[in-house]
Amino acid sequence: MIRSIFRIYYLGFSEHKEFYKRVYRLLGYFPKNIHLYKQAFIHNSSAEHFKNLKTKNSNERLEYLGDAVLGGIIAELLFKKYPFKGEGFLTEMRSKMVSRKKLSEIAFKMGIHQHLSLDSSVKRNGMALKGISGNALEALIGAIYLDRGYSFTRRFIKRKILTPYMDLEHLKEHNENYKSILNQWAQKERKTLDFKVVREKGKNHSKMYTIAVVIDGEELSKAEGKSKKTAEQLASELSCKELGLLKEKQTR
Repeated sequence: MIRSIFRIYYLGFSEHKEFYKRVYRLLGYFPKNIHLYKQAFIHNSSAEHFKNLKTKNSNERLEYLGDAVLGGIIAELLFKKYPFKGEGFLTEMRSKMVSRKKLSEIAFKMGIHQHLSLDSSVKRNGMALKGISGNALEALIGAIYLDRGYSFTRRFIKRKILTPYMDLEHLKEHNENYKSILNQWAQKERKTLDFKVVREKGKNHSKMYTIAVVIDGEELSKAEGKSKKTAEQLASELSCKELGLLKEKQTR
């Protein structure tokens, strides 16, 4: 009865009823604090400064929180699922599950990109849009955590992210260490391989690194990430594709 009353209010009388409908279709429930969810979809390119503050109303703070919450929940679930596996295995599995590439793929499949508030120039960049969607998914998890608490967020992640989008057995066998693949190729071909920091921007948790893959003194590819390690992996993946190493690996 109470749920029906709230449903009537959310969909019929609330000034945010259109947003409530979109969020319900995406998440399967009605938020308590709708403003948290609105902020989760605001990219920095369309954010506005808070009055008398240096920060913006973008989703970056929620992304920071969601990243930590997601990592903690994944760590707990892996710890319980694999009671006899060591720390190295658990760390590697968690890294695969919360990797920028994986989260971006999941976010895009969920349709997160359809709800984003961002500059029109960014919308036309497909690769950037995918990455931004992954960041927004983390921000959304941060919003859910603040709105509904840890237990609810844990159930949401299991039901809406892990079950439909992650095959743990496949992830166990799947090697995504592109930097290692590139290193092996460079050693075999007697090439000099370097990773060069091209640019650093932002501060603290919002810092971004652009790393270039340099082979025999020539730049082959570059990519951006929230850590040097992440950027190196993304740039290595691009280089592996450029050199045809992934196709070669798949046909063995």
